[in-house]
Amino acid sequence: MQTLEDIFNCDRALVFGVGGSGDVVGSIPTARLLETHGIETILGGVTWEPVPYDSKPGPRSFDEIENIDRVSETVGLVTEQTATKDALEFTETRVARHYDEPVALLSMEAGTTGMTRGIDAACDELDIDLVIGVDAGGDALAAGHESGLRSPVTDGFGLAALKSIAVDSCLGVIGYGSDGELTIAEFEAAIARAAKRDGLLGSWGITPRVRNELEDLLSDVDTEASRLPVEAANGNFGSRPIRGGELTVDVRAPSTVTFYFDPDAVAASSNLSELVEGTDSLAAAVKRVNEAGYKTEFDREQERLDTAIE
Repeated sequence: MQTLEDIFNCDRALVFGVGGSGDVVGSIPTARLLETHGIETILGGVTWEPVPYDSKPGPRSFDEIENIDRVSETVGLVTEQTATKDALEFTETRVARHYDEPVALLSMEAGTTGMTRGIDAACDELDIDLVIGVDAGGDALAAGHESGLRSPVTDGFGLAALKSIAVDSCLGVIGYGSDGELTIAEFEAAIARAAKRDGLLGSWGITPRVRNELEDLLSDVDTEASRLPVEAANGNFGSRPIRGGELTVDVRAPSTVTFYFDPDAVAASSNLSELVEGTDSLAAAVKRVNEAGYKTEFDREQERLDTAIE
C-alpha cells in the first residue's frame, strides 16, 4: 500500500483495535471513512480487558469464552451475549449490543504466527480484502526505548500481524498520545521515522457526525484513550489525568486525527514487533519481551492484583 487512497479499492474490511479494551471505539472513525466509500466493515478488538476491569491478568483464551462464533483459530464473532465463563464482558460485547451487529474478537493465545494465520483464515472465510489495526494513543509506533511504555506485548502483536497477513493492511493511530505512553515529542519522532520511509499514508479526522455517534456509544462503553479524541472534537483541550491519576495527557486538536501507516515502515524501527514476531504462543512472546528487559502490561497487572490482595 503506497497511499491512503489505495484502501478505497477494497470491498470489505476488518477494522480492529490493536491495543485491547476500548481501542475498538477508536477504530470507528476509520470504519465510517471506509463506509462512505462503499466498503463494508467489521469492527473488532483483541481479548484483553485490563485489570481492574478483569480480575485476571492478560488476555483471555477462546476456551474461556462462551457464545462466540469461531471463524478461525484466533478470530471469532461476538454478540451481546458473549462473555467469559466467569462473567467478564468484553468491550466488543457492549459494542455488539449497541450496534446490534457481530464484532470480531482476536485471540493472542497462539502467538503472532497463530494470530496471523487466524486472520488470514478469517479473511478467506468472511471475504475480507483489507485489515486495518487502530491503536488509541500511539504506543504501537514506539521504537522500544521510550520510558513510558506499558503495553509492549499487545501492540507488538498487532504490528507483527499487520505486516505479515496476506491481504492489504495498514496501521491507524488515533488520539495523539492519548494513552500517555509516549510523550508528544516521542510520538512525533515516531511519525517522522515512518514518514522518512514513505510509510505515512495519510490521515483523517473525526467529523461532527462521527463525533455524535461516538458520544452515544460512550454512554455504553468505558474507555479513556478512545474517549479523549471525542473531547478534542468538542474543543475541550487541555491536560487530563488518566489511569486513576497515574498519568497526565494533553488533549489537543490533532487528537481527533487518525494517522495511517505502512506496518512495514513502522516495524522497521520497532524492537517490540521484532521481539514477538514468529512466536507460537503468548507465553513465548511474553518471555522474549521480559528477557529483553521490558516489564509487560501483564506483569503490571499481576503486581496490581498482588498489591490489592495485600
